[in-house]
Amino acid sequence: MTLSTATIPELERLHRQASDWQNLSPRQRIPYLEPIKALVRRHAAEWVHLACQIKGIDPQGVWAGEEWTTGPLGLILRLDHYLHALRHEAAPPVPRWRTTPTGQAIAEILPRNWQERLLWFGVKAEVWIQPNQPPSQGNAYRNPPPPGVAVVLGAGNITSLCLADALYQLVVANRVALLKMNPLLAPLTACFRKICAPLIEAGFLEIVEGDAAMGEALCHHPLTQHIHITGSHHTYNRLVWGETAAEQAIRKARQQRKLLKPITAELGNVTPLLMVPGEWTEAELRYQARQVASALVHNASFNCIGAQILVTAAGWPQREAFLNALKAQLQEIPPRPAYYPGAIARYRSFVADYPQAIVLSPAVEGTIPWTLIPSLTPTANPRIFQEEVFCGLLAEVTLPVNDAATYLATAVPFVNERLWGTLGCSVIIDPRTEAGHPEVLEQAIAQLRYGSIAINAWVSLAYGLGCTPWGAFPGHTPAAIGSGVGVVHNSFLFDYPAKAVIRVPFQLGVTPPWFYGHRTLPQLAKAVMDIYTGRPLAWLSLLRAAMQG
Repeated sequence: MTLSTATIPELERLHRQASDWQNLSPRQRIPYLEPIKALVRRHAAEWVHLACQIKGIDPQGVWAGEEWTTGPLGLILRLDHYLHALRHEAAPPVPRWRTTPTGQAIAEILPRNWQERLLWFGVKAEVWIQPNQPPSQGNAYRNPPPPGVAVVLGAGNITSLCLADALYQLVVANRVALLKMNPLLAPLTACFRKICAPLIEAGFLEIVEGDAAMGEALCHHPLTQHIHITGSHHTYNRLVWGETAAEQAIRKARQQRKLLKPITAELGNVTPLLMVPGEWTEAELRYQARQVASALVHNASFNCIGAQILVTAAGWPQREAFLNALKAQLQEIPPRPAYYPGAIARYRSFVADYPQAIVLSPAVEGTIPWTLIPSLTPTANPRIFQEEVFCGLLAEVTLPVNDAATYLATAVPFVNERLWGTLGCSVIIDPRTEAGHPEVLEQAIAQLRYGSIAINAWVSLAYGLGCTPWGAFPGHTPAAIGSGVGVVHNSFLFDYPAKAVIRVPFQLGVTPPWFYGHRTLPQLAKAVMDIYTGRPLAWLSLLRAAMQG
């Protein structure tokens, strides 16, 4: 008996319940999801403590706030959006629709209400529907897939990610789900089972542990209908095309996939930050330097959208001042434990290829120093453009331009054509420059081939909001998978999302929660969780934490 045909009790239990889940109306699913919000809040401290142990973080230190926001708070935000969708029969009302001059539909989805206006401090989110496609919602409910099990292969970095991916299969894709934990996050399994008890006890969700062999067995098992993976494109290619590069090449040439089942995947990105030249104040320079530094150091840079390529204009008079402010920020941030396997060797390999790299933090055993590779040209050694670094290394590319309009006209094709991946990018532009070039900016947004675009924020915000579709820009194929296929989150259940666009004021009046050094991030996260779990007095705690951050 092979692994793919072995008895896997969890798969069999889910298979028996697959039809029961699909037979539930959207509203009938609410009792299985609503209690999970309270369970997340109840077990949040345990969750964060375990996450800190895994990542070598002091639970009382400055980095612990990340685990509160991207862990339990992140899951509660997604649950709230999914429950909103289910209350509206899997077709939640869109606050506002508009169209581009070419007729492409755009859904403005955040803020939905006064609560989100207060919570998100001027942040707006919109979803661009694929050209020539209808702005329809909830196809998996109108045309349900055959009852079956989705296997979710969890990632090992952001702790709420794997649970969020499993919930997406249940709510949006309309399938029961088996989540296989990444071995790195296995210590969280028992906590996650307690949190998801309503779904597990009903037979709609299973959470298991196992190695790569277990993952492959689950994927090939005849009871598995669909697979979702978050991780590396190398892992995807081994699963779909074969174990070795030679086998993959042969199978691709013959169009003979090793695994024929439908697969959705989110597989990383060489993430650019486009710094549109303008005239900034000293305070704005420091603010945006802190923003870029935060995009590098968050989670020790073990993020699929961690900052990797800073795109500047050679003729920007403030370029040197900005780089000096960025270096000053990074020099003040202590290096973090390199908890992700293989990170130190990968860092050393990249630095060897770019001897001009500037190390900005002290060498501490078991850590990776924050490092900047300055002044690359678009024709430089392309490795940094084509491989995801996944560690604390940031490269600057200077384009031979001076003004904002020429910069955007040059930067967009550069990132579209020269950088690997289509998951997400950021565009930083001050309000005076934007006011002088509104059409140029909108044209750039339309032309950027990324699944998420953040204006004046690190693109991780598009992930953190929990409502916008998160995934690669459409168009990748199994043979050229790039950043992946399909999306998650997508709480408005759009059938044909193309990209999400997040718009943030150039400088917020409070410290953004994604900024390094936020002094009250755990308190902020707890207050927001309390608000979403029905404790209105938490608004006072939220206001205090926001103002003191």
